Amino acid sequence: MMPNGKMFAVRVVLFVVCAVGLFSTVAEAGTVRGTFKLPVTAHWGTMVLSPGEYEFVVDTGSVTRVVTVRSKDTGWSGMILATAMNGTYSTSGSEMKLATYDKTRYVKALYLYDAGVALEFAVPKPRMTKLAKSTSPLMSSASGTN
Repeated sequence: MMPNGKMFAVRVVLFVVCAVGLFSTVAEAGTVRGTFKLPVTAHWGTMVLSPGEYEFVVDTGSVTRVVTVRSKDTGWSGMILATAMNGTYSTSGSEMKLATYDKTRYVKALYLYDAGVALEFAVPKPRMTKLAKSTSPLMSSASGTN
């Protein structure tokens, strides 16, 4: 039995509309949005955030757990990759945990109570030091001969 051309086209369009609606609902369910006010300068991944108000978006349905942060004051934004994901540690609600390393404040974890997820972030890398001028000559040659 050959499908009727018009009915087949209607079925395909209906299937596509349902699939798009289903995928958009699933994708939206995995997105957590929020705001926070940062009272101090803090490192978060490779970014340094000034005190102020921020918005964030996390795609909890993704394997990579990327957090997008945008400053409400300046409009600047950036992305941070979580180093680990665990179950929620906070029972009172969503929160951000700051820690100190080498006299530097940084974002250690972001607890998303509604999503049941705790995202952990890496300790900031130590500051680069300038190389000192060496007093001993180096023996090398660009041509490979000494």
